[in-house]
Amino acid sequence: MKGIIIAGGKGTRLYPLTNPLNKHLLPIYDRPMIMYVISALVGGGITDILLSLNEKHPGLFLEMLKDGSDLGAHLMYVYERETMGPGGTLLLAERWIGKEDFVAILGDSLYLTPLSFTGKKAPHLFAMALNGHDDHEKYGQIKIKDGRVTKLVDKSMERFSEFIQTACFIFPPEVFGLIRRLMKERNNQEITIGDISHYFIKEGRMRYTMLPEGSYIDCGTKDALLKANKIMAERAAAFPR
Repeated sequence: MKGIIIAGGKGTRLYPLTNPLNKHLLPIYDRPMIMYVISALVGGGITDILLSLNEKHPGLFLEMLKDGSDLGAHLMYVYERETMGPGGTLLLAERWIGKEDFVAILGDSLYLTPLSFTGKKAPHLFAMALNGHDDHEKYGQIKIKDGRVTKLVDKSMERFSEFIQTACFIFPPEVFGLIRRLMKERNNQEITIGDISHYFIKEGRMRYTMLPEGSYIDCGTKDALLKANKIMAERAAAFPR
């Protein structure tokens, strides 16, 4: 199975930190954010990884990560010439993916527990109980029943569930045709991961894996980035290398 890291976006929630730098290169304790995402995939057995880049300093990624071998990965890169949204980014990977299921993960994610992809059928998402861990308005809240996700509401001000979808998914190759259909229906508007999830949920096909509470952080805000730095610093102090 291959993996795609969606590392585009403008990082507006982190401005002015992202004025001179791509947000995925911002540090979390002792290394850039993107290295944690690569390590999360590698730890789950995904070593063939495609990293999407945009106009915000793509060369710095190549200088730092090179071919990915230092992290146990085989890295490939794709460049977004314009802002395409997550759905458009996935389309850039269609030929590279081929006809197999694949993992898609957002590049501003920090997972504090190992991810396992073995034996999981697509479509599949990784969920977590929120329980005061963070601001629910940042996330897509989900309802679950009998091993399936039955409802998703993106970034709602109202809290209607204890569970959220995190930023890691397993998609079947049919997702590429779905994205093209959605883009055509919406006159080429950006297609989000939530749009894709909604389709599979409506069909009753979206499975999930429940992660331990507090094991995922969306590092796309200043408060979350600070929290992530504190957690990783505490871990380093407790388990020195």
